[in-house]
Amino acid sequence: MVIITLWLQVITAPAASIWAENWRNFLIMRVEKWLPGDEGILAAGMLWGGSEGLSRQTKEAYRRVGLLHIVAASGYNVTLVTGWILSASLIWLSRRWALGVTMIGVVIYMLLAGWQPSIIRAGIMSILAMLGLILGRERDAKWLLILTGVVMLAWNRELISDIGFQLSFAATWGILWLMPQRSTLNAQNAITGLFVVDLKTTLAAQAMTTPLILHHFGNLSVISPLVNAAVLWTVPLIMEITAVGLLIGPINYLAWPLLRMQTWVVGSVAAWPISNWELGKMSWWWVAVYYVMLFLLIKILSTKH
Repeated sequence: MVIITLWLQVITAPAASIWAENWRNFLIMRVEKWLPGDEGILAAGMLWGGSEGLSRQTKEAYRRVGLLHIVAASGYNVTLVTGWILSASLIWLSRRWALGVTMIGVVIYMLLAGWQPSIIRAGIMSILAMLGLILGRERDAKWLLILTGVVMLAWNRELISDIGFQLSFAATWGILWLMPQRSTLNAQNAITGLFVVDLKTTLAAQAMTTPLILHHFGNLSVISPLVNAAVLWTVPLIMEITAVGLLIGPINYLAWPLLRMQTWVVGSVAAWPISNWELGKMSWWWVAVYYVMLFLLIKILSTKH
């Protein structure tokens, strides 16, 4: 834990941050060169994080339906990047070397995507999991999440009050705790299966983040799970296309119809009166009551099954 904490201090040094910011800006401009307007900003945001420059109307629409998180680099992005690098590395390298190369790739991505709590959390979890595989000491994902939280707080105790830190850990814990084991999809149920998996994942994350969202913001998107399930499948496709497009520019055009479909769905649903409810801020007392009640409910349901 001490080694990881020191490592975080080194790679977040000003010199490393400046280098990463310059490269990040260059890569974002590469995407926006081929995909102008909000579509380009969304595509770059999905790959590297950030919604700077997004029109007020589009940004508000994504906020109202609870989808603004897809343009903030998160654990989802780290998982995809880890899978890409590992799959490519395994073609040429042994398992141990491939894991080592992937760990380096994850660190570079963390630098380029910015030091948001969700990126740090997912990056550390990914690195710890791969270290465990290299050393032959696999760990349960929940314990990795707890260890990651301890490391991050040892590195910066002020993160405990950071909204991004709270939401990232709550959402991840909800998915690990509440999501049932995913079943393998076959060709016949692939489309509906992906929709159901995305819906369950969103509901599990939202079950844990809802009281925190109400505490900090006082509003809630009641149709967020459905909208997430409807468009979330486009995110990895857009990320893959724009990643290849960094090398072969015209490839970016393939992401255009996906981005247009996504913005149309979000814009249409955001206009519905029920897309966002202003409920007022929830006190920490009621946040605690909510989590106790949720825990008891899950225990009762799991006992019955």
